[in-house]
Amino acid sequence: MINEFKNNFILVDKCAEQTRIVEIQNQKIVRFTCWHDDTPPIIGSILDAKVIKKLNSGIIRARLNNKKIVTVRVGRKSIKINEKIKIVITSEEFDDKPIQAKLWSRNYNFDNMDNIQRIIYLFFNKNLPIIEDNHAIYWDKLDLDSIFLNALEPMIKIEDGGVLWIEKTKAATLIDIDTNNLLINNENEMLKFCKKAFINSIDEIKLRNIGGMILIDFPRFSFNEKKILHEFICETGTKKLPDSNFLGFSRLQLYEIYVPRNFKSLESFYVNKIEFDFQNHLRSLWRTSLEKKSKNNIQFLCGKDLYKKIKIKRTPNFINIVERSDLPKDYGELLEKKI
Repeated sequence: MINEFKNNFILVDKCAEQTRIVEIQNQKIVRFTCWHDDTPPIIGSILDAKVIKKLNSGIIRARLNNKKIVTVRVGRKSIKINEKIKIVITSEEFDDKPIQAKLWSRNYNFDNMDNIQRIIYLFFNKNLPIIEDNHAIYWDKLDLDSIFLNALEPMIKIEDGGVLWIEKTKAATLIDIDTNNLLINNENEMLKFCKKAFINSIDEIKLRNIGGMILIDFPRFSFNEKKILHEFICETGTKKLPDSNFLGFSRLQLYEIYVPRNFKSLESFYVNKIEFDFQNHLRSLWRTSLEKKSKNNIQFLCGKDLYKKIKIKRTPNFINIVERSDLPKDYGELLEKKI
C-alpha cells in the first residue's frame, strides 16, 4: 500500500488519543503538527475580538472575549481602535508569545470542517491526497519517528556540498551556512550556493516549526551579490512562508527573517524520551489490533510504572495488559501466547 502513495501526500495519524498531521514529499517530511486529543488545537477557530492597538506593517493587537490578547494581520485594510472584528486563529498558544490570527473572510469556509481539515486548509499544501491512519501502521512502516529524531540534529548536509548548523536560543534561531570545504571559484558560484542553502534553510524552518526571529549567517560576498540574494530570498521565501517578513542583511551581515510561530516546535514532541517511549507503546498496541489475526491470546507485559500509566488509557479490548513485578518499571513487551 505504501508503494502506491503519490510523491506528495498528507498522512493523518490519529491513534492512541493523539493526532499527528504530516506532509510527505518525495519521501521527505515537509511539515508536521501534533496534539493530544484531550487538548484540541485552537487553530482555525473563528472568534470575535476588539481592536486595542495598531502596530506597524499591517498588524494590530486585539482582545478576545476571554480577555486574551492576539496579534492580527490585517494587511492594508483600514482598522480603527475599539472596532469589533471577526478573526481566524492561526497559531497555538505559547507562553511567551501572543496568539496569531488573521481577519476572517468569506473565503474561510470552515463551517463544515473539523480541526484536522481546518489546519490542513490553513498550513498544508492544498489538493493533496489525505491518507488516514487510525492504527499507526503507515507511520511505523514509513519509520517517521526515526526521520524526525534525525531532523533534530544541529548539522544538516546540503546535497552536493556544504552544511547548515542550526542553533536555537530563547531570543532567536541562528542558521550558519558553511561551505564545508566546498570548492567555490567565484562570486557567481557563491551566489548559486547561497540560494540553494537558503531553500534548504526554509525547508528546515518548516519541518522544525521554527518561529520568531531567525538569523542566517551567509558566507561573505559583495554588496551587489547580496542585493541579488535578498531579492531571491524575498521572492522565494514569500512563496514558501507567505506570512513571514524578510528583513534583509543587518549591520553584522546576518540576514534577518521573522516567521510567525504557528505550531509548537518539533522538539516539544520528542524531547522527553519517557513520554516518547510511552506513546510508542500505545501505538504498538493499536498496530497489533489490526495486524494480528488471532484476538484471544495477546498480552502486553509491563513493569509497575508503565502498567499504572497504560491502564488508564484506551487500548484494544482483546489485548490483556499484564503487570509483572520482576520486570523493569518502564518495561513493555507485546507477547502472543502459544496455545
